[in-house]
Amino acid sequence: MYGTLLSENVIGVIHDHYITFRLDMDVDGADNSFVKVHLSKQETAPGESPRKSYLKATREVAKAEKDGRVKLKLYEPSEFHIVNPSKKTRVGNPVGYKVVPVGTAASILDSADPPQVRGVFTNNQIWVTPYNRSEEWAGGLFSYQSKGEDT
Repeated sequence: MYGTLLSENVIGVIHDHYITFRLDMDVDGADNSFVKVHLSKQETAPGESPRKSYLKATREVAKAEKDGRVKLKLYEPSEFHIVNPSKKTRVGNPVGYKVVPVGTAASILDSADPPQVRGVFTNNQIWVTPYNRSEEWAGGLFSYQSKGEDT
C-alpha cells in the first residue's frame, strides 16, 4: 500500500473515485442517434491556400451498443453528439446536443484486479446504451459485492 503518512502508523491510502451520470437524452422525441465526429488534419496542396492544413470532420453514427463506447484519446480529438435525425434545424441539420466531456479519468488498475472487475464501466469515459430501466447503475446495483457480471 502507498500513501501519505498522516500520523504514527496511519497513512492516507492512495485511491480513486469514479462518478457516473446517467442521462436520458430524448432530443425532440425518442428517435435519437449517437454521433462521433472524428477530427483529422487535412493537408492542402501546394499553392492551394496560404494555410498548410485545416481540420476535417468525419461523422460516424453508432449502429450498435458497442459503437457507443468512447475511450478518450488526447491526440485523436473527437466531438460527441446526440441528435434526432428525424427533426431538422432551419438550415437542415439534425437537432441535437453536443456532449462535452471534461475532467475525465481513466483507470490504471490491472483488468483482473477486483476493484477493476467490479468497476469495468471505468474502461471507457462514455457509454451510450439504449434505455433499460434495469440498468440504472453503471457499476451494477451492488458494485462492491459484485464479481462484475452485472456491469
